[in-house]
Amino acid sequence: MIDHIDYRLAFILPNSRQLLGQQVSETIDLPVVSTSMWRRPAEQLTTQIEEQWKIKSIVLDVIAGAGGDAPPCAVVEVRSPDWNFERDGFRTVDVSIIANNSLSEGQRSEIQLLLSGSSHNEKIFSRIGWIEEAQDWIRSSVTDHEVIFNGEIHHLNASGTFCLLRLGTQSGPAYWIKGVGAPNAHEFDVTNYLAKHCPQFLPPVIAVRKDWNAWIMEEFGSSLHHSKSLEDFKRAVHQLANLQKQLAGVPEALRAAGCADHRLTTLRSHIDEIVDYLDGAMRQQTSTKAKPVSSSRLDVVRTILHDACCSLEGLHIPDSLMHNDISPGSILGNGFECVFTDWCEAYVGNPFITFEQLCVHVHRKTDQPELWVRELRNIYKSCWMDMLTELQIDRAFRLSSLVSVFSYLYGRGDWIQSARRNEPTFMSYSRSLARHMDRIADRPEVIEAICLPHHA
Repeated sequence: MIDHIDYRLAFILPNSRQLLGQQVSETIDLPVVSTSMWRRPAEQLTTQIEEQWKIKSIVLDVIAGAGGDAPPCAVVEVRSPDWNFERDGFRTVDVSIIANNSLSEGQRSEIQLLLSGSSHNEKIFSRIGWIEEAQDWIRSSVTDHEVIFNGEIHHLNASGTFCLLRLGTQSGPAYWIKGVGAPNAHEFDVTNYLAKHCPQFLPPVIAVRKDWNAWIMEEFGSSLHHSKSLEDFKRAVHQLANLQKQLAGVPEALRAAGCADHRLTTLRSHIDEIVDYLDGAMRQQTSTKAKPVSSSRLDVVRTILHDACCSLEGLHIPDSLMHNDISPGSILGNGFECVFTDWCEAYVGNPFITFEQLCVHVHRKTDQPELWVRELRNIYKSCWMDMLTELQIDRAFRLSSLVSVFSYLYGRGDWIQSARRNEPTFMSYSRSLARHMDRIADRPEVIEAICLPHHA
């Protein structure tokens, strides 16, 4: 299995709008760096560039090679004005003289457009020098103190329409810029809605720009990805419940803000087509590491899924905000408070589904998973006791374990009618979730919760 990607690097000097190339024998080439497929490309590229050439940089865009055969080309804006590039073997060149084995014609044309400033208008983050405009935007938006940047740039995600970038300052907080484009443009509207209606649950949003589909956030603590503290996760669960309670019962407003529909009637309407897809995916399995789930067993899972959705719906828990990509990495804490970020997969549906998905991550994080999950369930339960009965909550815990996996697989539902459904990696991923649902559907507590009358 290929686990790395090679990138050509097209260094651009922003002030002169000149391209840098390296003389190799009789030709002018672009340098190549290799990155892991499983980590953010922009972060790896800028890190490797700093390690190798001791310069700061940002990635303006990544241009695919012709037919997917040629290496992708990362267009990189140099952010260190005093770089002695000639000492490192570079010189300014015209894009037309770059060797054919370094650039495809399509890549060459895209770079020429970018250098001339004629690139696509919607590709905000591919414009040379856009970072200066962003810094001015931050300075004008922060009114309680002067913002002086210290040159630190941490670039995580990059393309013409996507950006996630941290800018360090000499004093006060650092600032993050996030911009989103298709197919995730809705995250701008969701984040804007949440920042207006429940700002205490998000990192401080300083300003938004619709023309960029971007927003500025003040840095808040650090993610719980590396946290070993149960107290951190208790705070997170308490905050999650309070956020969901505040937005309970306003599904149409959340839908209008860009949240996908994961109400139980919607999920139930897709069970049959997705289980049919899983059956076909199982029949195409070639690996012998795990046994395929049989068609007859998938039919049992299908029935239990329908029953679990109906039973969960019968509890009359108000629909609210769901974070269908929740993980320790999307929770930020400062030791006293927690906030939530990364709202691309914001949905409307049963709030207990999100809590169950968080518990799955927590279970993998600690060597005391049963203790941690039990403690977190108690916190979540206590938060809902003023709106729901103990019987409703306990039964929702048991039913949501199965429905949460199906909700995660369904996602935004766009894959069902797309070519993605036939990609081997996605089919393998779907089969693993199907096996997980199969195991949960066999749990006695799930069957017992389905069989109880709704008032019990």
